[in-house]
Amino acid sequence: PRPPVPDKPTITVMSLKISTAPSEDESTIRALLSANLLNVFDERDASKRSTAVQDTYTEDITWYESPDNIIQGRAALNARASELQTEFPGFKFHADGIMSVRQNIGVLRWYYGPEDKPDMVRGTDVIIVEGGKIKALWTTIDNAPEK
Repeated sequence: PRPPVPDKPTITVMSLKISTAPSEDESTIRALLSANLLNVFDERDASKRSTAVQDTYTEDITWYESPDNIIQGRAALNARASELQTEFPGFKFHADGIMSVRQNIGVLRWYYGPEDKPDMVRGTDVIIVEGGKIKALWTTIDNAPEK
């Protein structure tokens, strides 16, 4: 038998509606996946990124960046995107493969790195869309260099 798993605290951040039938236009979800990756996280111009954040996310966006870092609200997401740009100068995001869309959920695999090693980091974004904007975002990192 397996040893018992210690209880982890559960945090209820928001309620989400995952539709059982298409509730968002597929092309909107695809556009939001691209905007999230390229117009927000890959955008180094703060003014352009700020406009993209307003256009892409609900006011109460929740981004599950990692198990230890849950970011809430447009301003906090924009600030974290700016931090990532500063932390990794010269890195660029690229979409990797086909977007998957179902009901109001979208999935996009991506890679990130400098010009000489553009796939230094690989990951996946999962979004839930409500009212034509991203309501929730989960980011998983498949590989990353050791710090």
